[in-house]
Amino acid sequence: MAAFDIIIVDDNPAIREALAEYLLDCGFSVRTAGDGDALDLLLQAGTADALVLDVNLPHENGYAIASRVRQALPAIGILILSARLKGQPSDAHASMADLQVAKPVEPQALAQALGQVCALAHARRV
Repeated sequence: MAAFDIIIVDDNPAIREALAEYLLDCGFSVRTAGDGDALDLLLQAGTADALVLDVNLPHENGYAIASRVRQALPAIGILILSARLKGQPSDAHASMADLQVAKPVEPQALAQALGQVCALAHARRV
């Protein structure tokens, strides 16, 4: 099986690169973006199996990005990362994501959650 193609969208370069490095080591194919505009350019070059979206992004928050990407690419997996999550999120936009994970997250837990999201995305395409 080929590696899952992931795009990490986070405006903090240190977090973005640390997550990318760990997920690369786990066998994922990883691209990164700092905001929704950069994500759009990456998606124009080729879709992904899943997105890892930070909520607090400049110009457009992660929930808005999840909503518009889900409409354009219904099969893509979407994992939301947020420091504001406490228990089950109540935000109406949460339904656009396959899974939400609270920051800070252990890299191993993120990789496991991302594997689940990719499996869901793959099932939607079959």
